[in-house]
Amino acid sequence: MWNSMMLMAVAATAALTATATLAQPSSRNYTTVEAVPGKSLRIGTYGTANRKDCSPARVPTIRVIEPPSSGSLTVRLGEAKTDKVPGCSTIAIPMQFLMYVARADAEKDRIVYEVTSANGEVATYEVTISILPKPAAPVAPKPDQKT
Repeated sequence: MWNSMMLMAVAATAALTATATLAQPSSRNYTTVEAVPGKSLRIGTYGTANRKDCSPARVPTIRVIEPPSSGSLTVRLGEAKTDKVPGCSTIAIPMQFLMYVARADAEKDRIVYEVTSANGEVATYEVTISILPKPAAPVAPKPDQKT
């Protein structure tokens, strides 16, 4: 009885370990970008096509792990044309667009997200965002000033 319980515990631990290993990101990517407050910034674009027949593949899934603290982050579904698929001419494929808008009262922000491809590969992205000062509005000359 004891041996069978130990065997089940070892099997369960092995199964959990195998699942955890499969769920871990296969790559981690770091980047730094600059954002202007109030302007939409594309952080990433994700889509893929089947190389055999150049047809659209399932759209990758984006999961936000750490949302921004000094701006907003949205995921938009759309379509884009690309010539980056080997063996395919320019094709239109569904895409996920990750968009960020910074608030004017901050200097830095950070987001972490992961992208899971149609074949199950997971990549984690850590993005540090430097928020630039909002450009000053141009000052119109006074009517009595010469330009």
